[in-house]
Amino acid sequence: MKPTYLHLLALALAFTANAADDKKAADPAVEAAMQKVNATGASLMPTAADGKTYRFTALNVAKEFSDAGLDALAPIANKIASLDLARSKVTDAGLAKVAAMKNLQELHLENTATSDAGLDHLKGLASLEYLNLYNTKVTDAGIAKLAGLGKLKALYLWQSGVTKAGVAALKAKLPNAHINNGWSAEDDAKPVAVVAAAPAAAAPAAAKPAAAAPAAAAAPAAGGKLDAAIADKAVVYRDVIAPIMAAKCNACHGEEKKKGKLQLHTFAAIMKGGGDGANTVIAKNSKESLMLVRANLPTDDDEHMPPSDEPQLTKEEVAILKWWIETGASESATVAASKPTADVEGALAAMLAKGLPKVAAPAKPEKPKAKPLSDAEKKQVAEISAKMTALNASLMPLAQDTEQLRLGVINAADKFGDKELALLAPIAQHVVWVDLARSQITDAAADTLVKFANLERLHLENTKISDAGLAKLAALPALEYLNLYGDKVTDAGIAAFGTAKALKKLFVWQTGVTQNGAKALEAKVSGLKVNVGLSEAEIAKLTAPPPAPPAPAKADPKAAPAAKPAAAGSDVIKTVMKQHHKPDDAIVKKATGGTASDAELATLLKAYQDICAASPPKGDKAAWVKKCQAVIGAVKKVQAKDAAGLPDLKTATNCKACHSEHKGS
Repeated sequence: MKPTYLHLLALALAFTANAADDKKAADPAVEAAMQKVNATGASLMPTAADGKTYRFTALNVAKEFSDAGLDALAPIANKIASLDLARSKVTDAGLAKVAAMKNLQELHLENTATSDAGLDHLKGLASLEYLNLYNTKVTDAGIAKLAGLGKLKALYLWQSGVTKAGVAALKAKLPNAHINNGWSAEDDAKPVAVVAAAPAAAAPAAAKPAAAAPAAAAAPAAGGKLDAAIADKAVVYRDVIAPIMAAKCNACHGEEKKKGKLQLHTFAAIMKGGGDGANTVIAKNSKESLMLVRANLPTDDDEHMPPSDEPQLTKEEVAILKWWIETGASESATVAASKPTADVEGALAAMLAKGLPKVAAPAKPEKPKAKPLSDAEKKQVAEISAKMTALNASLMPLAQDTEQLRLGVINAADKFGDKELALLAPIAQHVVWVDLARSQITDAAADTLVKFANLERLHLENTKISDAGLAKLAALPALEYLNLYGDKVTDAGIAAFGTAKALKKLFVWQTGVTQNGAKALEAKVSGLKVNVGLSEAEIAKLTAPPPAPPAPAKADPKAAPAAKPAAAGSDVIKTVMKQHHKPDDAIVKKATGGTASDAELATLLKAYQDICAASPPKGDKAAWVKKCQAVIGAVKKVQAKDAAGLPDLKTATNCKACHSEHKGS
């Protein structure tokens, strides 16, 4: 029988221990487990170079992975720190085998058949910090069994049978855990805020309503009424839904590229669904339609769509998609016949303000499908994948339905350098995503990277790359995303990308790049956004003390004594604390738990910048500014996906340390 790609990869992984030539011999039990697991297409690999603990994922074989698959882990149960069984066929009975994993810290059970009975097996996992039960059959009675998990930091319960009351009861026993129960029917009923289009001049408050404008008048602002004539002619799918799909989804799920076997470029393709079946859109059932389920997941969830680094669906677009699905997901119904609800009428008015599109919304150009690998190429990929695993790096397919590869060195960053990167040169054309953040690479690595002709995403943050390396990397023809956060690069270095027409996002926070350098490059490359963060001057402006108040007027001795003014800045500080720190679902709790969205992080950053500019109720202003700057810097690190961001943010938002010096009475 001809060997398959997975067979070859499994054989290569089986000899991983031999690749560690002069290292201490591998634990026979671990070596045997790795051979069994990796031969099935699942993955078992060390969490760090010392090989003391391991992570397991059934991602690539989830549809076939059952309780029996866990037997291979039994001999090394005490070494498993991370277990990903999401979307697998594992049942409550299989979780009895998980109970033996006493050092387990992270457990993914989303989209499995787990019920309350299965949680009986988890209540003894004293080291568990993260548990995902999204879309399982657990209820309030089940999660009550988790009350003894004192180290639990994050628990996800979206689309389960758990209620707010159940969450509150568990929260009382696990006050330090972030428990996310997702959206409720109550949340769904809330009107969706709509961003207004260019507003018309405001009328005087006492003026009478103006007469209705003719059809040719200026476009209505979002939140206004739909033009009746347009609503009668506009077809919801053709004129509203299809343009949303074209703008936000079709690049990955279009006519040519179909990640997860899913296409969204036609009505028939949407209704057919992808690898999970015909449940992308389920007419009149938005709660189980995967299109909305995944759009509403936290942006850092692996299943959130669109991916967090791509243009996101707006709240208005999500509301429109939900309305379309709930009204039957028709291909031919008009807007008027579908009876827009109050929460989408304004958004529809804004979308259709200029009349019906004369042609279908243009889809983003589809990327050519990668040529299938030959048997010789598959063997070569398997051999190099084994070498990467031996280094504790990760080389794996970009998605289940593609042979294109992604490289990540997060667990090997302290030892992964130019020499190790050069090992990938023979298969360079098959690698499209590379994450070398915090690794030991230098400008010399550019000589290898320029061979990655199909490279689309490149993370180089916090490395030794300089302008010299950028001069070579600018030649990468397919590069769309480049992160240089914390590197020693300047305006002169990024100028080399003036001919990089594919580049769309460039991150240069905490580098020598200036606003002027960024704008000069954006002017040369159409569609490019260069993010330079805040400059020293901007930070200084935000943190400058407020101007001294004007001298008070001479007091009238006969007048009643004036009320004592509130401490400068106290109102804005109290507001930020009330809105972003105190609620159970406060943004700062999401941020320190690693679940805040990009929009929420931006809101939090602005809030901290506001209080930094204010004066504290008591204590030294300079000490206050120093604390605020530490918080601001930590939020920026989280935004930049810096691994140090979360621990820095937890430290910087320590309430006790701040209150003791600055909180008023």
